[in-house]
Amino acid sequence: IRKVFAVVGLALLASETHGFNLLSAPVLRSSMGGSALCQNRVSASRTAVLALRAQAAADQDIPEGFKAFEAKEKTLDEWFETLKDSRPSIRSMASMKIAELYDNEGKGDDVIARLMELLVLEDVHERRAAVQALGMIGQITLEPLTSVLLETEDRLVRASCAKAIGAVALKNPELLPDFPQDALDGMKKAILDIPDPVTKIATVSTLGQIGGGDTAHGYPGCERALDVLCEALSVSDDMGLAAAAVNAVATIGQSNPDFREKAVAALEALAARAGDIDGFMFVEQMIGNHIENLGGGGLVGEINKGRAGGDTGAMSSLAAQFNKAESSGQLKSTAPPPPDDDWMADM
Repeated sequence: IRKVFAVVGLALLASETHGFNLLSAPVLRSSMGGSALCQNRVSASRTAVLALRAQAAADQDIPEGFKAFEAKEKTLDEWFETLKDSRPSIRSMASMKIAELYDNEGKGDDVIARLMELLVLEDVHERRAAVQALGMIGQITLEPLTSVLLETEDRLVRASCAKAIGAVALKNPELLPDFPQDALDGMKKAILDIPDPVTKIATVSTLGQIGGGDTAHGYPGCERALDVLCEALSVSDDMGLAAAAVNAVATIGQSNPDFREKAVAALEALAARAGDIDGFMFVEQMIGNHIENLGGGGLVGEINKGRAGGDTGAMSSLAAQFNKAESSGQLKSTAPPPPDDDWMADM
């Protein structure tokens, strides 16, 4: 029995430490595999540790006056306390365990409410750990997060709610194509009706994440999130919102070819009216660059051509731009003149 414990424990621990295909295969399948994959990793590590501890205990006699070691699972309250730990890895472990155990006693709503209360904390590390736990719990947290996003007057809490909605998308990418419309509508209201720029930028970032998806791992984005951003671009004169939304729309179009035409159309529509909006010169330049990149040109196009082994023409284009700038007087050489051929004659 002792040998069995030792072999099982070492094998499980090795699989978690070195990425062997024993129990961690689901984890290696996707970097965004959701709470279930995180729980597999945690459960495998815990099983390995417990097996090794049991084997070690079985190998030695218990000295007089001492008790045998008994493994004890932490309670939810203890894991909540662990969210305050100064070590990122321990906080991450606590977030995973809270998400794993949150409804074990049928009090899932209370646990979610308790995590929501942590979003007001000044301690950014504990607040972020709560955001991650809410994300790993999943879709059930979207309704309370959206409600608080729209109702609270605390901009820090609003931004944290937006990030937690993004964490739900990140940890559960299978939800993206059918992401709940109520959450999308709530975020649209947040970026159009709430004047706080912090809320706008955090919410636009989350919409970009939901719309962009994770196509590298087979998870397409949500086109309805792109629709929200396109609508915001069509009606808003807020330069900060426009700049953030332009980047998000372009990123969605770049990662999802099926959405590219819609993304380009939205950018072109904003470009058509940008000249009439004070302070939009910078946004106009951004739009031009993104449209060129989405069309296969620009820096992104040159990089993609280079990856495909084609002649990008990047160097000749760069040289032409330098020559033009130099001939127009915009660029002047600061290099010293070349030395006289007979410079050694005076020595």
